[in-house]
Amino acid sequence: MARQKTECSIEGELIVKQLLEERGLLMKDFAEMIGISRESLTRALKGNPQYSTLKAIADGLGVSVPELFKESDTFVKKTTEDIHGCIFIGGESYLVSSRKDLEELVDKINTDNYFRINS
Repeated sequence: MARQKTECSIEGELIVKQLLEERGLLMKDFAEMIGISRESLTRALKGNPQYSTLKAIADGLGVSVPELFKESDTFVKKTTEDIHGCIFIGGESYLVSSRKDLEELVDKINTDNYFRINS
């Protein structure tokens, strides 16, 4: 499995405004609640926000980061076979996009002496 970049791009439509509406929260009040300006929140929702911003938004809404995104036809539908994510181990990052990738990474962890040091 090849070493991957440390950045992961997240695509999809954020549904933060909908979640705020459901909770009866105004953007300005929510932004203040999570410690950012309303303008910063607006820019994050319109652009490509940093993961830390998405995490703060998700935590403030009591949801996970993936739940901030609308599921659309452009995304692969969730099944037990769909796995997508970035995994960081020992200073290296790995992009996992299938069950096979995950199994290969687990095999690497189980056979690599680097991961047995503190076992």
